Amino acid sequence: MASTKTDFKRRFPKVGRCCCCCAPKVSVYVCTIILIVFYVIGIFFSGLSLNKFGTYTSSVTNILSKVELVVPICVTISLILLLIGIEKRNKVFMNQFKIVFFIYLIYSLFSFIYGIYLFNNDEYVKESIKTLKNTYKEANMPNFSELPDEFYQNSIKNSMKFYIVEVIVIYALFVYYYLSTCSYIEDIEEGANDENDIRNLENNEY
Repeated sequence: MASTKTDFKRRFPKVGRCCCCCAPKVSVYVCTIILIVFYVIGIFFSGLSLNKFGTYTSSVTNILSKVELVVPICVTISLILLLIGIEKRNKVFMNQFKIVFFIYLIYSLFSFIYGIYLFNNDEYVKESIKTLKNTYKEANMPNFSELPDEFYQNSIKNSMKFYIVEVIVIYALFVYYYLSTCSYIEDIEEGANDENDIRNLENNEY
């Protein structure tokens, strides 16, 4: 008699739920919806920032700002498709998340490294200070626009420390969410595979 079991190869390790107080499916839904809200808010403020400050920033920074706006939009669409895929058991919608979010994690890592580089780039710091002063001037806030450059330089250096800690924590959470969600997706695929084996067995197809 032929084997009644179709091998299912997992590509991700079994990882715990990203929200320990919820069932696996609810956990993925809750975390994904939180991320969608997070990105939508980020997209909104990125759009406002690009519209407000685009004329003051350098061409490179302006391009990066547009990229920072487009990337979260793509990720948000991917997350929405993920939710639909889980609900409908659509493998295409679920598996696109594995690719899109992985690319996003790689992009975020390089963005983090590049951000540290910019914080230590004198030309970028000077351009940022100029942008801030112009912004405060446009907003009729002379007390801030007339502050010495040294004040802003110290503020940027101090903010870099918080930036590094913040990004490391957030990135670690994103990696765990990715692994946990991919693990759950493969649980669904494995379950569907087992159900298909049972149906084939009942239909005497083995």
